[in-house]
Formats: sequence, C-alpha cells, structure tokens
Amino acid sequence: MAALILIPVAAVAAYVLSRDAWHMLDEEKLSCGQLSVQVFDGDDQLFSALSGGEERLLTQVADLPEHVKNAFIAAEDARFYDHPGVDAVRILGAAWSDLKAGAFVEGASTITQQLIKLTHLNSRKELSRKVDEAILAVQLERVYGKDQILEMYLNTVYFGSGYYGLETAARGYFGVSASELTLDQAALLAGILKSPARFSPNRRPEAAVGRRGVILHLMATYGMISEAEADEVAARPLRLKKDPVLERRGYYVDYALLESCRLLGIPMTRLLQDGYRIYTGMERDAEELCEALFARDEYFPQVNGESAQGAICLIDAHTGYISALVGGRDEHVALGFNRAVRIRRQPGSVIKPILVYAPALEAGYTAADMLLDEASTFGDYAPSDASRRYRGWVTMREAVTRSLNIPAVELFSSLGIGRCKSFARQLGIPFDKNDTRLALALGGFTYGVSPQELCAAYAAFAAGGVYRPPTLIRRIEDREGKTVYEARPFARRVMAEGSAFILTSMLQSVVQHGTAKALADLPLDVAAKTGTVGDENGNRDVWLAAYTAEHAAVIWMGFDENSNGKVLPPDSGGGGYPAALMKEVLTGLYAGKTAPVFRQPDSVVRVRLDGYTMDTQHETVLATAYTPESYGVWEYFLKGTEPTEPSPYWSVPEPPDDLALSRSGSLVTVRFTPRQSYIRYLLYRESADGYATLLAVFEGAEAAVFTDDVSGLQGNLSYYVIPVHPGITVEGSPLAGPASEKASLFLYAPDSFLNAS
Repeated sequence: MAALILIPVAAVAAYVLSRDAWHMLDEEKLSCGQLSVQVFDGDDQLFSALSGGEERLLTQVADLPEHVKNAFIAAEDARFYDHPGVDAVRILGAAWSDLKAGAFVEGASTITQQLIKLTHLNSRKELSRKVDEAILAVQLERVYGKDQILEMYLNTVYFGSGYYGLETAARGYFGVSASELTLDQAALLAGILKSPARFSPNRRPEAAVGRRGVILHLMATYGMISEAEADEVAARPLRLKKDPVLERRGYYVDYALLESCRLLGIPMTRLLQDGYRIYTGMERDAEELCEALFARDEYFPQVNGESAQGAICLIDAHTGYISALVGGRDEHVALGFNRAVRIRRQPGSVIKPILVYAPALEAGYTAADMLLDEASTFGDYAPSDASRRYRGWVTMREAVTRSLNIPAVELFSSLGIGRCKSFARQLGIPFDKNDTRLALALGGFTYGVSPQELCAAYAAFAAGGVYRPPTLIRRIEDREGKTVYEARPFARRVMAEGSAFILTSMLQSVVQHGTAKALADLPLDVAAKTGTVGDENGNRDVWLAAYTAEHAAVIWMGFDENSNGKVLPPDSGGGGYPAALMKEVLTGLYAGKTAPVFRQPDSVVRVRLDGYTMDTQHETVLATAYTPESYGVWEYFLKGTEPTEPSPYWSVPEPPDDLALSRSGSLVTVRFTPRQSYIRYLLYRESADGYATLLAVFEGAEAAVFTDDVSGLQGNLSYYVIPVHPGITVEGSPLAGPASEKASLFLYAPDSFLNAS
C-alpha cells in the first residue's frame, strides 16, 4: 500500500523537478516594467506624472499605514506573512473546489504567486503554468523579504482606468498619495483587484462600494479591525477626486520633457516609460498663477472677436532657473508650439536697455549725460518717434523714461554697432548676419528674439550685472534614484554692479513716470521697459519686461500670423495689456511676502544736481544750498564720475570788478560790466553824510552805463553796485551778494571836481 502511495508522489516530484521554472527567475522583470516620468517643482513636490503607455508611479511599503497593507493582505492573501510563497492550506481548499466543479474555478495564488504571474508568466489556468508559478514563488521568497515582495506587488498590479500600481490608483481615484489613504479608500482599492472592470469606482460605483464592504468585513474577520469599525467605514459615501498631477501637461512640463530628452540623449518614448524623475526650478504658485491669468480674455487684446496670443517667461535672477513659463493661450496640445521659447519677434524698445543703455553705462556714460532729441538722419536712416515730437536736450534718464528713439540711435551709433552687439551677446541675445543696421537700436532685427531670451537678459540686470543661462532643470534621476544629470551653475559678470544698479534706477523711472506707469502703485521695487512694434497699419507685437531684485519676467502679445496684415487694436501697447497682466503676476508672486528692494552698492553715490542749469545750459553741475527744491535733481553715479562743479546759477551773486567813473561838467558817468546776465545789478550813490540813493537797476549781459547829474552836490560821493539774484529768496527777500568796491569823487564846491578811487 505504501508503495502505491509513493509512486504518484514520486511522479509528481519528478515532474516538478523537471520544470524549467527552476532557472526562470529574472529579477529584472520585477522592476515594474513601464514607469511614468515624474516632474517635480522647485520644492521637490510632484507636479506632473506622464506616461507613454502604462501610467505607473511607485510607492514604498515602509511609507504605507498598516491599514493599507492589511486591506490588501485581507483581500488577496491572509496568510501572506506565514507561508513560504505557496500556501498549502489554500491549495488544498481550492483543489477540493475544483474537483467538485470539474474545472479550475477557484484560485489559490498567494501575493507572491500573483507577482510571479504578472511579471514572468501568462494568465492561462494550466497545470504546468501553476507549477511553474509555485516554483518561482518559492524561489522569490528565498531572495526577497515579505515587505519587499508586497511592495513590488503593489507597484505592479492594475487598478483599472489606466492606473498601474497603488500610488497611481490612490492619486487617480482619490487625489492623495498612497501614504495618505484612509481605511475606506484602501479597502476600495484592494477590492478592485479581483476585477478592475467589474469593480471600477468610476463606471460601477455601487459595485465598488459593495466590494469595499466585503474587504472591510474580511479585515474584521482576521482581527485587523473591529466589526463595529467595519460597519461604520462601510457606510461612508464614495468620494472620488483625481489628482491633477496625473497626465498634467502644459508648456512648462512639455519644455522640461524636451529638455530632458536633449540632456540625456534619449527619445521621448523612452523618457515617458523608464521612470525618470525630473526636478525643475518651477515655483508652483507662480506657474499656476500665470496659467490661470492666461486663461482670462480680459488681459489680452481682442480683434473681431479673436483674442491675441501671448507668452510669459519668469526667471529667478539669482539661479537662472525658469520659475514659470506659459507659451500660449490656445487649447494645449502635447508638445505644441511654445511661444515663450520658440517665437522670434521684433522686440521694439524693450531691447534698448540691453543693446544701447547698458553698453553706454559700461563705456563711461552717466544717467545725467545730456542727449539731443531732434529730427536727425544717419546716412539713409531717419528714425522718429510715433508722436513726431522732439524734446531737445534731455538726460539719458529722461530718454530711457520716455523711450525716445533719436537719442537711442545717436548713442548706439556713437558707441558702435559691433561693441553694442558684443555686449548683448553676453546676455544671450542672438543676431543674424544681416543685423548690421542702426535700426537694431530700436529693435529692427532680421528675425527677432524670444521672450525667454529677453527675460534671461533682464534677469542679469536684476542680479546686479551677472548673467545666468536660463534653464528649467536642476537634476534628473533614473527609476532607481540615481542622478543621471545635474545642472552645473554658470554665472558670468557682464557689467559692473554699480552700472547695473544705475540702469535699474532708470528703468524704475519708466515705472514711476514713463510708459510702464501701470505698475507704479505696486508696493515693491519694480524696474520695467515696454516695447511696441508696428507700422502705419497698427501694432503687431507688444512687450513688457519687468524685474524685481529676485525675479525677471517678460510678456509678449500679438498674433501668430504676423505677416498677413493682422494688427492689434489701436490702444494696445507695451504699457497697456502687457502691463496690466504683469501687475497681476507680480501682485500674486509677492502676495503675503516681504518684497525685495534694489540695494545701492558701495560703488555708487547719489548726488543732488541743478536741474535749472541742465535745462538751460545743458550742463551737469551740482546743486547748491540755494537751489530750490523744484530744481533739485537727485541722480546716481559711479564713484568718481559724479560732477564736482556747483551750479553757477544758484549761488551768491558776485559784484562787478570794473566799476569806473568819469565826469563831464555836472554829469558823472558810471560804467561796469555785469558778470552774469541773469543777475540784477543795483547801482547806488552814497553822499557825504552816508545816505545811499538807488540810481538804477541793470539786467542782461550788455555793459552797464549810467549818467548821474550831480548839480548842487558837494563833498565826497561814492558809487557802488549790489548784485541781487531774482530767483533766490532768503527770509522773504531776494538774495543779495556783496557790494562792489566803491568808486568815489570829491566835490569841493559847486563846479569843482576831484576824482579818487
């Protein structure tokens, strides 16, 4: 009898030992196959997860609450921590059920066996496959611990709706990470595994909730929770919420994907399937704010019911990382046209600080230097302003504030096109070989620039003259967490810190008094420059570049069909729609934060100038103690470049030094030369008894001559002049200077004369 029993046992053993499964365990197949690429923001928080097939995110079992692990163990393998990979008790029970039914009707697979089936075998219910499954399960448990196996299982199984792995399902159905799942959520997800189609909470919520109750009461049966808790949780309503990170696209994310492919040298299909983790410099609040604002039509020009397109780039000036980026307003298409990066448009006046005024400051010009705004031609080039008005002599600051074209072209020509282009190239501005004309000073490029390029250039001004190439990506990790790319910070000083500060100060004047005054009431230090490009038919491109001490931002608006005659409304300009949008961006960016300030470096001094002399004589001189407040002009200079001469106008007037007398009979002629044409000279005659008589008041530059009839006078007579400044008042009276030296004569008697001086 014993021999009869041993024969089938030996046969089974021989069959098992003959199976190839003993050599089939492949640890690489346990790596979950396809993994979604993950894009993280600047705080290392997941912002987007995208897939090229299976949408799968990984979780770690160590991060899961006990009730989450217990839900899956109760649903799939109650003796998971007790068996060696195969559960003999369940096998016998399943075999008895199959014998009674005459077919394979009940499975006995453990979690370990299910993992093997999902990664190594097919799903057909055949004896050979079941034997191989058991063999491999036992082998698997010899290599890995129970928690490792459970983790691999939870990251592999399919939960329906395209969600592979527990982390993806938790985010897809409930909008939370797997580590945040509540008991009812965990039980529902565990219940899905029996049949993802039948128990889909999206399509069959009642079935999913019913299955959830089964799992909860199984947990109670196994002592994992109480029956009372099972009843209470089973009665909770189903609340579904998809995490927006799943398949979240957008211009920033798409640009990060493209850049990652370029940096790693791999195709997009591989990036989307190999589980890479892309860590960006995104400021999530700023990105979401910009995306929300770009969805609102009121911030964009409208033509015949069609809204203009737009783009924005926001850069952290001290890292070079792109904080936010939106490349258009149309319905987003994956990897669609990104205007923030790819458009090339004429920049208009927004290029002037980069191509003209920054190089001028570096060359030794000051913000107070006088420039002439008048109709001018430069060879065959005759630029003008849209207003066709000219303001004569202006300071560089006023030329920047008013965005005057003639002074910019004159300065550009004086500095040299090559010199200015060389400076701009250091700020990342590209040029075509045909960009050799003076029209470049006003943005007349062959192809133009992108918002990202302009933003990076302005970020250098915000950073005190240090340029950092713009980038989105801080580092990239593979699925194992190994860093496969890390950004190497690069910074190049392109202009002196003091020059950058002075340029920033001039661009602050654009905000306070110029074309960007829509930003003037923001409670923070802002520098800005507008740009408008068009012709006699209207405006085609409008720009605004703005920056604080931390961030630079550039906004462009226009139409994609730039060459078919479509133009923006007449009231559009850089100081209009772009400025209104920029105001909202900066308001949101610094909401609840302390706004940074532009700090004056030690290499810069601030001095008070005399505006009257600058206006009338076109000379830069210091104000004096007598310069009225209305004429005092404060200006910044690099130390050593500030003027040293005080204003000759607002000073104590000096008397003439050539007062002379001559007599003919009873007539005395007094002569002197005025020293300043704007001073009043009061001529006095003083008698022998000390009584002074005002004889005349002289104004102007011509020599002063006065004839005094001294008939009837005798004794010592003295003549002198007191200069009076009509524009300076001290204690309610015009400021008088010292009297001139006296010129005297002595009359002995009537008709006698003696000249003395």
